Amino acid sequence: MSWARLRTLALPVLAAGAALVPLYGDPRATPVTHPEWARMLLRGLEMGEMLKVSEQASQVFSFLSWKNTLTLEAERYTRGDGVELVGQAPRRRVVPTAAVGEVSYPVAIIRGGDYRLRLDITGTEPASTEVTRVGETAPAGAFTVRPGSSPGFVDAGTARLQPGVYSAAVLLPAGSSLGSLELAPPCLNPIEPQGGWRSSAIASTGDVAVTAIQAVDLESELPPAETAVEVTGADFRVTGGGSAPRPASAETSLEATWLRAGPGGLQAVVFVDLPQAGLYTLSAFGIEAGGQSWLADSCRTSVLCPRGEAREGPEWRVVLSGTFLPGRHSFSVTLGPGAVVARLRVERKKDGAADYLGTIRRLGFDPGPDSQPVTRNRAVDAMNWIRERRGMMPVETCDVPIPTDTTLRAALAAPPTGPPGLPGFPGVPVPPIGPPVIPPQEPASPVVP
Repeated sequence: MSWARLRTLALPVLAAGAALVPLYGDPRATPVTHPEWARMLLRGLEMGEMLKVSEQASQVFSFLSWKNTLTLEAERYTRGDGVELVGQAPRRRVVPTAAVGEVSYPVAIIRGGDYRLRLDITGTEPASTEVTRVGETAPAGAFTVRPGSSPGFVDAGTARLQPGVYSAAVLLPAGSSLGSLELAPPCLNPIEPQGGWRSSAIASTGDVAVTAIQAVDLESELPPAETAVEVTGADFRVTGGGSAPRPASAETSLEATWLRAGPGGLQAVVFVDLPQAGLYTLSAFGIEAGGQSWLADSCRTSVLCPRGEAREGPEWRVVLSGTFLPGRHSFSVTLGPGAVVARLRVERKKDGAADYLGTIRRLGFDPGPDSQPVTRNRAVDAMNWIRERRGMMPVETCDVPIPTDTTLRAALAAPPTGPPGLPGFPGVPVPPIGPPVIPPQEPASPVVP
């Protein structure tokens, strides 16, 4: 049969197929929902492994907008050896059926930091728990837990976790029982649309722009809202490991005002008054050398590691971005040997949906027209853009040693002025300590591919 004859026969079939597209819709052009986009976000962050065990939209949302303690109920383990479940929901517990039982729970870490682990455990013999990154053998944290005689939470310890998928394993000796695990994060910036995740909502271009920028830690690229607040190295108060820089004057050189660490490192703190609430970016003008470890309001952390290439003189580096209330805030830093902080800048950002859209377009990706639903095609492109940008971000894994000379560290105990409050939120009353839980979320349907 000739090509001309084949083309004649094929044209009616192709035309019929094209006619059916408007009737049934092209799947690639259909809008994506919040659960679908959240699932794509995890894939873009190279955490698609979690989707094998987290089918509910509310669970996917909780990993992305992780602002409170994450509770892993007893029955949600993905691997169990020598254990069984007893009791009725919601009070089921894992008990060993052998001399030692083992259960493992999956955890997705989106933001690196120090995470506190505690267990609702009973028994007479010590149990043990490890948090290990999937694909690695050495645990990021290993702890011995001595349970109480009655149900209740027991602190296991704190582990420094980098972004990735982890397994939290618990070894239960005979006679013990486990009700749940809780993993409490440091102060983290959530990845969520403005107004939060909603299981039945359609993802707009603004939702995609906001969450994509958050996912790749590029909120520092948002346009400034006002003139930044700046302090110099001389404004820091040295709290350990060195001497204070000299204040600026006609007799001192510019470099004499820099906060500079000697061979043993240095610790210092500065207090900055922010005029109003908003999203702020903290940037440091200095030299990494032996590394810089920052702590905002005794809560939010960031590490700047030395770069591979040699650099002459100081440069600007973004430390962190986050939401702060108006008032006085503390920014402390631990400097490795030879590190320098010449200036510190705190700049409020414009953070409307239009600002995120303008920023992500400037960075090379256009999710589509303003305030319009995002098609599946564009959502896939956004997922790939996140994966590409994430791969370009440096992984800050260096350890900045604490100076051995801490005779001046007591100066850090001087609190900011004003009533006591939550770290980063002066004036907000501190709630009583209790078992924190994930805030209530609306019922979620399974996340579909």
